[in-house]
Amino acid sequence: MKTEHFDVVVVGGGAAGAAAATGASRLGAKTLLLERYGFLGGAATNSQVLAYCGFFLGHDSAVPSVLGVGRDLLNHIQDLGFDTSARKSKNGWVLSLDPESVKLAFDRLVLGAKVDLCLHSFLVAAHREGHQLQSITVADHRGMRDISATCFVDASGEATLSSHAGVSMSQPGGVAAHLQPASMPMRIGGIAPDLVLDKERLIELIAQHNMHSDLKITRADGGFMTRLPGSQDVWWLVIDLPTAGLSGPDLTLVETDARERAQYHLQVLRKLPGFEKTHLLSTGPQIGIRETRRPYSLEDVTVQDGLSGKRRADAIARASWPMEVHESPGQARYLPIGGEGFFDIPHGAIQAKGILNLRLAGRVVGSDTQAYGSLRVMGTAFATGHAAGISAALHQPAQVPSSNAVRKELVQQNALV
Repeated sequence: MKTEHFDVVVVGGGAAGAAAATGASRLGAKTLLLERYGFLGGAATNSQVLAYCGFFLGHDSAVPSVLGVGRDLLNHIQDLGFDTSARKSKNGWVLSLDPESVKLAFDRLVLGAKVDLCLHSFLVAAHREGHQLQSITVADHRGMRDISATCFVDASGEATLSSHAGVSMSQPGGVAAHLQPASMPMRIGGIAPDLVLDKERLIELIAQHNMHSDLKITRADGGFMTRLPGSQDVWWLVIDLPTAGLSGPDLTLVETDARERAQYHLQVLRKLPGFEKTHLLSTGPQIGIRETRRPYSLEDVTVQDGLSGKRRADAIARASWPMEVHESPGQARYLPIGGEGFFDIPHGAIQAKGILNLRLAGRVVGSDTQAYGSLRVMGTAFATGHAAGISAALHQPAQVPSSNAVRKELVQQNALV
């Protein structure tokens, strides 16, 4: 069977992958975007993480830190009739999302850029010669096929392409690793439209529940609850569970456990006035994974970069969300961003160590544990994905483009660098 060839192949259709494919295709590169689900959007759609963080600086007003393709996606959502204005939360500016409009907005973004989109496609192997990635093997219901490219982008979230290609990992994943817990957000209905949450009473009910229950609510502060745009439904983020997040058996255990807890925890919520008839409308197709494994890049971003708000001449993206590290279920620590309220991500952080033609985007960008807490959020993922796609499109065989060349093209596409 003949191997298909593209200029750029992107693995993973979340915020980072869609931004990478869109940015590359806008430069004229023949670009393929591969996604294992039947829709794009990443955690926002496959895990029902219905909030975008990282689009704005943590100031009194919503000052953008991400534009470019990320802003284009928000414009598509707005065109569908949904409000994309941000609201101030305790830790920064957040945009609430409607999952169905997000799916369609991603379709319009990617297809409008003339990306070759292939859903329902699983990466099963990578083929490497020396410091070059030659091709990958992809499976769907028809069978398997090989695809080659001049440059590849790993936007898989779990570093699947990097792992298959043999890139060394700074965070190896697995059951022995200290990983941030996963979350299963719930969409719930049956609540009066004008009802205001009594958070103090909810905290009291959770404390009483945890004294006597084996299925404890790990977020003793009641978690995060907000109305969703376009409906009277409520989004409740309260379930955190540890998992290695890579193998089928591990994911099976955590997801079946989380579904039991989702139903069980509603019993606590129904004790609140006005919540008596609340019911579960949906959880995501999968649990929301925060962290599994991370490949080494040429220049990993560090916690000191974030604390100092480090600026760089070779920057290709900005990270502005506080370094949010969930140390255990229900226990999150936020490290503030110094300087001007953001820190620069260098071109080296999106280049895989040891493979010239492999770029990293989103949750697989090179970083230490604390800096990862800022890089992993979806607003920042749009920015690193956009940069990775442009860097991949500019790549020549055995010749990585300069950071200046990438920066120039990012500015042409309205990104902030």
